[in-house]
Amino acid sequence: MALGSLGSIGIASSVLTTETLNKLKEAEEGNIIKPYTTKMEKNTAKQTAITELNTKLLSFQTAVSSLGDATAFAKRTVNASVTGDSAAASLSASSGVSTQSLSVKVDQIAQKDVFQSKGITADTDRVLQSGQNATSFTIVQGNSKYTIRVDANTTYADLAEKINSATSGNVQAKLVKTGEANTPYRLTLSSKETGTDNAIKLVDGDGTLDKAGNFNSTQASADLLANLGWELDKTTTNGKEGYAIKDPNGKYHIKKAQNAEFTLDGVKMIRQSNEVKDIGAGLTLTLKKAGEINFDIKQDTEALTTAMEELVEKYNDLMTQLETATKYDTETGVAGELQGLSVVTSIRSNIVNSLFQSQAVEGTELDENGNSKATTVMMSMQDFGLTLSESGTLSFDKSAFDEKVAEDIDLAEKFFAGTSGFEELEVTGSATQAKFNADIDFTGKEFKITFNDKTYDLSKKADGTAFKITGANEQERVQSLIDHINSFGIEDLKVSVQELTIGNANGQAVKGYAIKFKSDNGSDFELTGDKDVLEQMGLEATKVTPQIEQGTGVFADLKSVLEGVTSTKSASKGSLTLYSEQLTAENKAMQESKEKSQASIDARYETMAEQWIQYDRIISKLQSQGQYITQMINAQNSNSQ
Repeated sequence: MALGSLGSIGIASSVLTTETLNKLKEAEEGNIIKPYTTKMEKNTAKQTAITELNTKLLSFQTAVSSLGDATAFAKRTVNASVTGDSAAASLSASSGVSTQSLSVKVDQIAQKDVFQSKGITADTDRVLQSGQNATSFTIVQGNSKYTIRVDANTTYADLAEKINSATSGNVQAKLVKTGEANTPYRLTLSSKETGTDNAIKLVDGDGTLDKAGNFNSTQASADLLANLGWELDKTTTNGKEGYAIKDPNGKYHIKKAQNAEFTLDGVKMIRQSNEVKDIGAGLTLTLKKAGEINFDIKQDTEALTTAMEELVEKYNDLMTQLETATKYDTETGVAGELQGLSVVTSIRSNIVNSLFQSQAVEGTELDENGNSKATTVMMSMQDFGLTLSESGTLSFDKSAFDEKVAEDIDLAEKFFAGTSGFEELEVTGSATQAKFNADIDFTGKEFKITFNDKTYDLSKKADGTAFKITGANEQERVQSLIDHINSFGIEDLKVSVQELTIGNANGQAVKGYAIKFKSDNGSDFELTGDKDVLEQMGLEATKVTPQIEQGTGVFADLKSVLEGVTSTKSASKGSLTLYSEQLTAENKAMQESKEKSQASIDARYETMAEQWIQYDRIISKLQSQGQYITQMINAQNSNSQ
């Protein structure tokens, strides 16, 4: 019941009024309800401050993470000896590519096959001349052939559409407006892709073959092609591959399909496309014109510098936010929402201690003879141009950083990220499964190793003939296999045999042989082949991707410190996350208590209001009775006189 609606309370008593009841209720709410409201508002303000602080922490954590793993040091930049329009080629290198130099000489770039027709009066003109019969012609491209039907109603615009549809765009036909007098249009044919594999050849027929396997020809089809200016030169092929056209001056065959030809570090190469992606993992060479160019692939230290500058910016933003949230103004007595909270005030010191800790890093130095030897180097971020002012502002000296990184980039990587390289790859066969008691012939069998993005067919010898494991005994046969694999010169892959003592089917101790593959260069390793052949060698099809081994670098440590504050993972929640959840739980509990207390107060004062109404009625009744008695007394007194 709303107390304000009980306007009749107190009419009789002038004491038990609604105003009095409301004041009593407000006083009780002030003592019981207001503390809940005040505390909840403070908690909400703290949560808002925590959200703002957490945003800055996560931004700083992102900057730290970019320096705390191998990706920061894996970025590459390519310097070219020639740039701009004069460059014969361009090169892109993905992160992690080995630093190296490449020399490229482009002899010719790949190009498309392009034809044009005679001049055409209008795109709506009919292709067939008066008196010519409907016919078909065929376009041959590689192993594909496309037959195009032309009838009396086919216009040049229709013909272009038919060619595009029939070839699914592999041969692109267009009507080009040249603007030539009287015949301002030409039909052009162009291969979609470059290279001789995409060369266009023509057949004056429907693509069917005769008994000899040659294309059938018709005069009607030859006349159709002649209308376009394309007279076939049937001396160019054996009649099974399609024909070129007679065009000694290049009037109609305006560009001939050709492959890209270039040398890479002196090695002659031929490719169908000008975009070459198979010269090395993570490398893409784009050929542009004939000429020479050199490329130098280096570590992208500029990316590191940018990452450091971002780190400093995010750190200072974070510290400004921390200062705002935890400050206390002694003059005004105003405090930040998170002032005095150890879970927050400890953040600054933990970050600074972690960031500027000195660490021992395993490096190398030259001895008195100029030889490299292992040594331990103590390093800190101050060596890399980071300094902290008295006011707590972080600053960065780019020149000092560049100089330090240039001294030893690998040492810097170990200090920053603690990355020590890739885990060692080791694949070992089963000695108990291997059976080298007889020769093993690989004729018609598959046995391949893929390593360093290159596949080696081990079922064959260098001359292309089938390989066969031979020997007078098991040991010789195993060695025959090892020698064969090593003959391929697979760089950075060590292949050996491990001799073991195993038990045979009769329980006797005999010698067994296990094939071992080892590498530490980080390349993926894949072994494939026919199951029965692999089992004879104690092997099985497998693929292994080595993982990067992480040590403990300064930024790896700092990342762990920050995760200890911000993490939301259920198994390892950060301190700030836990505190925020605590505030949420407190507010929820207080809201429930507040609602219960308010309901209790409301119920009690509604009851009091009902009671006061009854009291007021009694008082009113007594007042009426008193007035009646008074009137009787006054009347009696008047009669006595």
